[in-house]
Amino acid sequence: MEELTDAQRLDRFALKYAHDGCQVREVRRVPHDSLSGYAWSVRFTEKSVTS
Repeated sequence: MEELTDAQRLDRFALKYAHDGCQVREVRRVPHDSLSGYAWSVRFTEKSVTS
């Protein structure tokens, strides 16, 4: 996923969270103590449900 542009990353994560009524605002790579050495930080907003 590193080779994707910022816009492509946003689109990919937006599809993942769309079913939950979320709108992805930011995706960025952050350091992490995993085997790959990084993780993805995703900022999103949830739509409120009113009846």
